Amino acid sequence: MGVFSVPVTMRNLLNEYLPEPERGEEVKCEAVVDSGAAELALPAELVERLKLRPLDRVRVYPADGGQHEYRVCGFVELEVQGRRCQVRAIELPRGAETLLGAVPLEIMDWHIASQQKALVPNPKSPDTPLLPLC
Repeated sequence: MGVFSVPVTMRNLLNEYLPEPERGEEVKCEAVVDSGAAELALPAELVERLKLRPLDRVRVYPADGGQHEYRVCGFVELEVQGRRCQVRAIELPRGAETLLGAVPLEIMDWHIASQQKALVPNPKSPDTPLLPLC
């Protein structure tokens, strides 16, 4: 699959429940579409702007082949090309690229058109996500 990026918009899912000074920014950035990644992964500087709070730790194996322990830092409302989902965010080191992994892609029902380097809607339901429940 060719590597490509898409614009995303993110906000801290808890913003509406937090006092004004504790609310994070709405963040717009480019995210690398990476079906080999499981989840949404954000560099530490975006975690700070969103004001996400650490929840847990998770062991991961990134492309470098090693194993690392990263923080799970709260839940994000994520919007990609007009579709939204709520997913947890894994914190990457500063300067890393934002990765859009398989879980949020599946929840939003985006398919990867690798030749066009684009996300396309599920042909069975082009207007809205269609999720399996069984």
